[in-house]
This record gives sequence, structure tokens and C-alpha cells, in this order.
Amino acid sequence: MFTIYVFCLLVGGGFLALSVFGDFLDGMDIDVDVDGELDAGGGADVARLLSLRTIVYALFGFGATGAILHWFAGPAVTGVVAGVTGLASGAFISAAFRYIKRSGAGTALGERSLAGLTGEVTMEIAPDSAGTVKVSRGDRRYSVRARIDSTCPDGLPLRAGQSVVVVDMKDGIANVVPMDMKLLEE
Repeated sequence: MFTIYVFCLLVGGGFLALSVFGDFLDGMDIDVDVDGELDAGGGADVARLLSLRTIVYALFGFGATGAILHWFAGPAVTGVVAGVTGLASGAFISAAFRYIKRSGAGTALGERSLAGLTGEVTMEIAPDSAGTVKVSRGDRRYSVRARIDSTCPDGLPLRAGQSVVVVDMKDGIANVVPMDMKLLEE
């Protein structure tokens, strides 16, 4: 059982470290949004509880508690306490992030402050589907979902590596135009 605790500790801790130190590892752009919403009645609550973030925190709590208690308590006590701690840490983090998302803490200034900045397309943006762009503000780089702004000519995909300008932000998604188009307007 100790092997399972250590495995959960390493996997959960590894993902936590990657999320904490991700800004320092600029070359590794891992931006996965997995907090999907289901419109299936009670299924939405299950989807929120089983988000990748919740699972990672639960694995870390379970593994850390189990690995430590393995040396001090019996297997049954260790298993029960590790399981409860894992579930509690996952549920607490899920509730905390739901509260932050619901309250909009930090989003209003964040969204407004990206408008007018230049960025680079990191995942192709087609006229009918969103992609991603990387935008720099000060010494921070943000990877945000993006779609082509309505002022852009139809049928013009924006390829990876292309420079763009953020026209505005709405609901966390940037509306962008190619840099050369913005220069022609001025």
C-alpha cells in the first residue's frame, strides 16, 4: 500500500508543482481547461467534483497523508485517514475555485487590461472556432482563448506564430485581429 501512497504523492505533487512553478517554466506551455460544464441536471455537480484540479489535489492529499501515516499507524487507520484527507482536500479546493470563479475576483481588471496589447497565436484561430494566443503584460505572459474579431475579413484563419492585437475581452475570450490589419487602420 505504501507504493500506492508514494505514487499518488508523486503524481499529485508533480502536477501541483507544475501549476505553481509553471510561470517559471516559460518554454513549457501546458494550458488545459478541463472544468467543463454539463447540462444534465445533477451531472454538472459530478463534473465539477471530478475536474482535473480536484483529482490532482485529492491524489496529493491522499498520497501525502498515506505516506506519512504509513510509518506511524496501522494499515486500516492509514487508509481511512488518507482517504478522508484526500476527499476533503479535493472538495475544499473545488469549492474554493468555484467561489473564486463565481465571485469574479480579479477578472474584471485582468480582462480589461489585456485589450490593446499585442500577442502571438499559439493555436490556430479559424473563423468558426476559437484558438489560443499568448499575450504579455509587463513581465507576465498570459495564454488566453481567442477568436477572430468581427471586424476581420471573413475566411481569414490566423496561423500559429502570427502577431495579433487584442481588440477586446468578453467572458475570458479575447477578440483579436492580425497585427498588419491593425496597422492599416491607423
